[in-house]
Amino acid sequence: MKSTILFGNGINRLIPTNISWGELLDRIKGANKFKDDILPNTMIYERIVLQRLTKYKDILQDEYEVKSDIARLLEEISANEIYLELFNLTAQHYITTNYDYGFVTSIRSIPEILLPIEEYSTEDVYSIRRLKRIKNSKEAEKNFWQIHGEIRKPATIMLGLDHYCGSIGKSTAI
Repeated sequence: MKSTILFGNGINRLIPTNISWGELLDRIKGANKFKDDILPNTMIYERIVLQRLTKYKDILQDEYEVKSDIARLLEEISANEIYLELFNLTAQHYITTNYDYGFVTSIRSIPEILLPIEEYSTEDVYSIRRLKRIKNSKEAEKNFWQIHGEIRKPATIMLGLDHYCGSIGKSTAI
């Protein structure tokens, strides 16, 4: 079995200037600042999307706009030394729920990384097969999987219940 590391947004939060989930959700709410103390992030997201319905009269366009807002807010995620330490482990696969490129940005500073990093995907909405293959001059290639989508393709950002359910349905069909 190949060694694999799974990580999420906690690593990004080690840098205080990176946006927190609470701040991100508050900013995409727009003018409608509602109290969300007990709601999970998925329900907050669903409410934000549903309250934008009057803008386009098409929920898919409204949702795409919210995902684009999320992507813009996450563009500024800073590189992090912890990512360098993770990359230097002997793992072959790195799986993240992060939409940003903090990991990729961080490892680009390693002299042994061969650029460009190869990208493979057969999907426009889901991220089951969204892969970045990282080659380096010292060892075998490593694979980076953004299983919840990525900011460069906002439609792939997985935060709503419909997207989670669709992803589960798609993965069971493989």
